[in-house]
Amino acid sequence: MFATPWAILGLLLVVRVVMGFQFQAVASMTPVIAADVGLDFTQLGALVGFYMLPGIFIAIPVAILGSRFKDLTMVLFGLGIMALGGIVAGLADGFTMLAAGRLLSGAGAVIQSIFVVKMVADWFDIKSVATAMAILLCGWPVGIAIALLTLGPIADTWGWQPAMHGTALGCILAIGIVGFFYRPPPGQKTGTASGIGFHMARPELSLICFAGLLWTVYNLAYFSFLSFGPALLMERGLDVVAAGGAISLTSWAALPALPLGGYVADRTGRPGMVLLVCCLLAAAATTALPLVDYPFVLCGAIGLFAAAPAGVIMGRAISLMSPSHRALGNAILYTFFYGGMGLGTGMFGWSADYMDTAAAPIYLGATCLILTIPLYLGLHLMARAKPA
Repeated sequence: MFATPWAILGLLLVVRVVMGFQFQAVASMTPVIAADVGLDFTQLGALVGFYMLPGIFIAIPVAILGSRFKDLTMVLFGLGIMALGGIVAGLADGFTMLAAGRLLSGAGAVIQSIFVVKMVADWFDIKSVATAMAILLCGWPVGIAIALLTLGPIADTWGWQPAMHGTALGCILAIGIVGFFYRPPPGQKTGTASGIGFHMARPELSLICFAGLLWTVYNLAYFSFLSFGPALLMERGLDVVAAGGAISLTSWAALPALPLGGYVADRTGRPGMVLLVCCLLAAAATTALPLVDYPFVLCGAIGLFAAAPAGVIMGRAISLMSPSHRALGNAILYTFFYGGMGLGTGMFGWSADYMDTAAAPIYLGATCLILTIPLYLGLHLMARAKPA
């Protein structure tokens, strides 16, 4: 039953859902945690970012380490570290222990995410791997949407600590499901990742690093909205349930947008135009959110247009990596991504404190969407100028 590519994809999708659910925990319970522990926006933004910060230091070493262990072992180990981080965060009574829990959870997320992507790639051929990757990406917004709908009310009723423990329980359930049902693809006896070298031609390395910068700026826009959108809507008079429901629409709208954006780009042969139009529309909707009283409509529009270019950007980044360097290239991409998310959300939180409104990081997110356009054009021009 679980020895077919699509069944395996369904199993691994569980891991992505759990990851999105745990990542969004702090942002979903911002008012409750802030009131109970006494945190400001800068500290809350840092806690969100700490989930990404370990990737700066461990993405490349973890990718190299994967050549010595089974992919499944690395994924289960990563989920175990995520569960431990959720437990530590749920036991916290101050910022320091919360930060430790988030850092642990983030380290586990880095470990499993690198190998989940590889496992999906191992199961699918070239004709269907793009579709499979697009579906895998959908697990992240599903987990975020579930967190937005559930964790806020749980925190209001029973406190934020049980909700944090709930994220650990999700990781433990994922360990049981994936560990019991996953099978390596036919012909892969060991299930280990291929070896990774340290050497990469400078032109290829520069392209991958620039692609990492592009991917980071693009994602900062989306993550700033998810992190500070609930606080903004509560500033504008919505209660915690309504604010979480409105922001969750962003994730639900992103589900069809992720594969649809890639499909339209492939069918039209104009990925740059898809990115241009979608980023402009997403930036307009994001800018309007603090100013216009249509939160549900605008949140849905942000999710639809902001998520659509993801496949375009990631597809372009992967195309720049030679087959022998894809694992290392992905690790470099993860290093930029996690570093930007880990440091950027804290900066966005500082802007909310400085301007005394949660609208400030929302406007910064819109700026990032606009910056994505020239960065993508720059990557395209660099790729054309470099030798194959």
